[in-house]
Amino acid sequence: MLDVLRRHQRKLLAVFAILAMISFVLSDSLTKLLAPSPTSRDQVVATLFGKSVYRSDLLSMQSQRVIANMFVSELGPFLGRNPFGGVRDRDLIDALILEHEADRLGIPATREMGIDWLKQITSNRMTSELFESLLARMNNQVSGSQLLLDIANQVRLANTRRFLGPPLVTPLEVFQAYRDQNERVGAKLVEIPVDKFLSQTPEPTDAEIKAEYDRHMNELPDPSRVTPGFKIPRQIQLEILSVDGNALARGLKDKLTESELKTAYENRKSEFKVRSELPDDLFAGQPELTPPVLQSFAAVRSVLATGLAEDRAQAEIVDRFAKVKDEILIPFADRYANTLDEIDLAKKEGRSSKKVALPEPDSLKDLATREGFGYELTPLISREDVAKLGPVADAEVGLKRLGGGRGLVEEFFDSKKGLYEPAELTDILGTRFLVRKMKDEPPRVPSLEEIRPQVVLAWKMERARTLAEKAAIALTDQVKKAGGIIKDATLSGYRVITIAPIARMRTSFLPGQFDAGTPIETPIADVAYPDHAFRDAYFGLQPKEPAVAPNEPKTVYYVMSLDRREPATFTALYAPNGDEYRFKSMSKDSAARRLDEQWMGWLRKEAGLADDWTPPDEAKSKADSRGA
Repeated sequence: MLDVLRRHQRKLLAVFAILAMISFVLSDSLTKLLAPSPTSRDQVVATLFGKSVYRSDLLSMQSQRVIANMFVSELGPFLGRNPFGGVRDRDLIDALILEHEADRLGIPATREMGIDWLKQITSNRMTSELFESLLARMNNQVSGSQLLLDIANQVRLANTRRFLGPPLVTPLEVFQAYRDQNERVGAKLVEIPVDKFLSQTPEPTDAEIKAEYDRHMNELPDPSRVTPGFKIPRQIQLEILSVDGNALARGLKDKLTESELKTAYENRKSEFKVRSELPDDLFAGQPELTPPVLQSFAAVRSVLATGLAEDRAQAEIVDRFAKVKDEILIPFADRYANTLDEIDLAKKEGRSSKKVALPEPDSLKDLATREGFGYELTPLISREDVAKLGPVADAEVGLKRLGGGRGLVEEFFDSKKGLYEPAELTDILGTRFLVRKMKDEPPRVPSLEEIRPQVVLAWKMERARTLAEKAAIALTDQVKKAGGIIKDATLSGYRVITIAPIARMRTSFLPGQFDAGTPIETPIADVAYPDHAFRDAYFGLQPKEPAVAPNEPKTVYYVMSLDRREPATFTALYAPNGDEYRFKSMSKDSAARRLDEQWMGWLRKEAGLADDWTPPDEAKSKADSRGA
């Protein structure tokens, strides 16, 4: 980002200066001037109650909610960052639906309602002085009277959403939640891959191949889906230089002299204080009465040497990367960007741009060999392919381990990241990378001849599934006749997988943790993409009663038999030291979410919102993530 800013700093300074003058002259009128209206090119977001909802309608609700959230969140962290809800398109459409329902029910939104709610939420500690103090932090964005009305409206929307009251949770539901996380099932699985039956399927005719291609040519591939996708997703190519930071630090550590270590110790003594039970400022103003107790040089020598070597390795890598960037990467990126600007300008002015050729970058491979860098030029890769790149796939932007920077995917699949703009990344093991994007190919539909083998394979896989399912059912009958137990490591030539006992659900709950956490499905080892039906079959296994189920994309069918069940009982749940309270709380939260969704689902249906409606922001985000 800094490289981009530096490259365009003159243009940006000019733009900022113009914007500052416009802002000074127009002030608050600027927002109204630029705000879209239904009569202009305003985007239709949805249709509610037979009327079009425009982007400008959402902006009004968004502004109200942002202001109310901002003010109320200042009252304390217990209220959360967005106490009245989010501001994405889906949240705002729901808000408009709730507003319509609140109006229908005659629920008012008055200044007095806002005051009463603030007093209630603060246990009557809200005073006019506190209100004015918090209001002042908002830089006069809204008057106090308008703020109270905004809060009142958001409160009545929240009350309308909770109109049905708290859900009823039965002891059985609590036990089911407890059982899902505590009853463990171990099983034996016979793995029957569908591709084993490809040789038994016929070859498709040209007409069948064409029909298969036509059905799925505009679909992106998804490994979790049964149907194929032949559209090629967005792909990028990366050129990567790397340095093993740990190896460099180890080499530098061996070269440190005793004199260097002692000098570093003297300069950094304050870092090696022995913790005291007494406060450092016990005798404020007379530090000589509490002199710090320091660890000896001998005690910290090893730690000091490691830290000093890592600091020097970091500095050396920074210098080496900076030299490559300053001498090669940034000058070329500048030249490429400037050439693009020339081409764009020529097009705008109606001049021919054919004589302006984009520069071609030189490979960094020879430089890597000469300077001792690791080197890789990746093939064209999609988002899903990034995981195959090895350590760099999990690296983060920045030169510090676990620095919290953006990941490789977020950085280089960002549409704002231009070609040849370098970025530095570090993985968890300390390997540093200098990466630039060499190609960025948009998604495209390939010709049939280009992907004919993939189309044929997809057609044959569809037929092979029927054969695999028949084989799985026949094998299930065989296991049942043999007592319903799978004992061997292979069965009829198929691999047998042993799954250790696992619970259906798990949470992030730790002993002493207040939040029960949201239950999530437990992964099943060696089973890719197990769907709900597969899990029902697995966790519903009974002794001597084998079952059969495929994974979600139906690439593998599994014959299952129960190996061991570790049951969860009512007695354990309701024991004096049991988890009754936690699972009651968890069940209530889960039931409340279901009730809320049912209620909102009914309101959306009454508003005439289509079941398959996708908010524009979600559609754009999905398209960006899939490379569209």
